[in-house]
Amino acid sequence: MSRLILVVDDEDSIRALVRFVLERVGGWRVLAVASGSEALVQAESVQPDAILMDVMMPEMDGPTTVGHLQANPRTRHIPNRHDDGPTP
Repeated sequence: MSRLILVVDDEDSIRALVRFVLERVGGWRVLAVASGSEALVQAESVQPDAILMDVMMPEMDGPTTVGHLQANPRTRHIPNRHDDGPTP
């Protein structure tokens, strides 16, 4: 069975693009959410194999979300990466 990645980004178009690439090219199953708070709930609930998230999001940014994930014994083991988008 393919591995599951949780994608966290507040922009619909970015979530759609990342989902497309990870599913079609990488063979991942993708669960995409729009906020850090949603990511915390889903990470604990579904236990994804990895998390890819945006750094700059309203409400709760990527580094704050990672801090919460690391503080939770049920999610601290999940590898995560943040992406701050293209550089100029």
